[in-house]
Amino acid sequence: MPLVPKLVLGLYLLFLLAAGWRLGSIGWTIRVKLATALALAVPVPLLFIIPALMRDSAWSDLLIRFGLTLLVCGVLCLAGGFSAARLRARRS
Repeated sequence: MPLVPKLVLGLYLLFLLAAGWRLGSIGWTIRVKLATALALAVPVPLLFIIPALMRDSAWSDLLIRFGLTLLVCGVLCLAGGFSAARLRARRS
């Protein structure tokens, strides 16, 4: 895998980790936090899933799997940042 896609993927996941950290420290209700987390995590994977669903080609299956993997990893990074912020707040 070339260097630029690895960097973009790493930056995307670090962004979601930082966003989860920030969401964990904001005093919003849990519904607003979940809606914001979904609004942050869903758009990028949909850039791979929607075109794959619209066209039936040899790459469609791979694009759908890549989009779903991005979605799962993004949600895990958000949850990791959220839990790290809660643990830090509990300690201090």
